[in-house]
Amino acid sequence: MFLVLTIRYLLVSSILYWLLWVRRPQSWEIRRLHDMDERKSKIKSEIKWSLWSCLVFAIPSGFMMEMIALGKTKVYFNLTEYDWWYVPISLFVYLFIHDTYFYWTHRWLHLPPIYRLFHKIHHESINPTPWTSFSFDPVESMITAIIIPIMVFIIPINIGVLAILLTLMTMFGVVNHTGYEVYPLSWMHGFWQENWITPTHHNLHHHKFNCNYGLYFRFWDRLMNTDVMIETPFMMQGDSGVLSQERTS
Repeated sequence: MFLVLTIRYLLVSSILYWLLWVRRPQSWEIRRLHDMDERKSKIKSEIKWSLWSCLVFAIPSGFMMEMIALGKTKVYFNLTEYDWWYVPISLFVYLFIHDTYFYWTHRWLHLPPIYRLFHKIHHESINPTPWTSFSFDPVESMITAIIIPIMVFIIPINIGVLAILLTLMTMFGVVNHTGYEVYPLSWMHGFWQENWITPTHHNLHHHKFNCNYGLYFRFWDRLMNTDVMIETPFMMQGDSGVLSQERTS
């Protein structure tokens, strides 16, 4: 499991880093969310901590997979075991509970004494790149990793839906740290940007520290008045907004 997680991290992060930060297509410069200056000095540290995170992640993940294989969890293999409508509902339930857990543990990690002990490592990357996605203190890594292995003992989920969930977790974790707004412009003016976390949204968390704590949704940030979004040059294309104007929801 450690090898699987490590290879996945190195492969996905290296591809995105090469495409966006090495190749740096000129047409995507307007999508860039921060400057690259002095970023290379952080990469070795980010990879080191991320590999430690992969090792920590492997413990509850391996336990979960073993319990699934032994039939000790609520994970089921036959799609007909539950009504068809339960399949998408179960995915949303898992996403929402995971997002709720992430939001509140993330806010807890930002309490000053806790932050200095367990969360400071991640925020040393003020200007994140794909290498930042797993750069956590081992304690934070374990806090992050245990929720899904707990949920599979409580809430039924199909094995295929679980695979989709784990894929979405990785995608959001890496994409939100790319340092580029990767979503289409139409999405950034529509339902997706209004409700889901984007790289622009999470990049502000790394710069401001006290806002935008969510993982998937903006629901808890909006409800708890910790949601902040700004109009970037990319988002202003075809718009009449003012770049310096900040919107707090």
